[in-house]
Amino acid sequence: MLARMVTLDGLQDRVRDSITTATAAVERALGEGLVAVCLIGATNELLIVAEALPPASLRALASGLVEPLRAGLQIRMVTHDELRSSVDVHALEIAQWRAEHLRLAGRDPFADLQIKPADLRHEIERALRTLSHRLRNRLLWCLATEQQRLDVLLRESLDRLTSLARHTLGLLALPCPADDAAALAAFLHWADADQQPIAALRARLLASDRAHDPIAELAALAAATEAATAKVDSLPV
Repeated sequence: MLARMVTLDGLQDRVRDSITTATAAVERALGEGLVAVCLIGATNELLIVAEALPPASLRALASGLVEPLRAGLQIRMVTHDELRSSVDVHALEIAQWRAEHLRLAGRDPFADLQIKPADLRHEIERALRTLSHRLRNRLLWCLATEQQRLDVLLRESLDRLTSLARHTLGLLALPCPADDAAALAAFLHWADADQQPIAALRARLLASDRAHDPIAELAALAAATEAATAKVDSLPV
């Protein structure tokens, strides 16, 4: 999968300051027991990887992370052994971390990880089915209630589908364009799904234009996701 650049550029000063303060506090608290501190994706979540996380280490971390946590910084902690042992049950999440992270301290925690194609396929299918069910259930609700304000759901779902598209193309060793629109189009072409309404939806959301028929857009996104789910399910990996 094509790695995507994660940077501190563009973040609000208070968010950047929280990340910097937290990273320094983690380095002080864990010392040689620190493996890495990474900023994960667009969520601005800080991933702490340590050799061990006994209660004493947690107390030391807590004392240095008071202000960043109060400021809303999201933090996740794992031991290096836990990370290595989770590549089967959390294959997709770890693949996402590896593809979209910025290492702020320590060494590369993903360098020695081997994600099996079968595990990643399984996790991609699980995520696609979850998304497909969510879209179908919301479509039923919208048809019954004539709900028209769907942009938040459509944007979140489209972002999720795009992320899964990239992981699937990587799993298949197919070219994965850097551009999100092109990557999604390549995935939908592979899945034999209708690309045109999805491209139109993406363009409208990017332009912040008003939807003429949001329920039709939801139906198109649900159909594309269902087609993608079926195609991933059929993979012999």
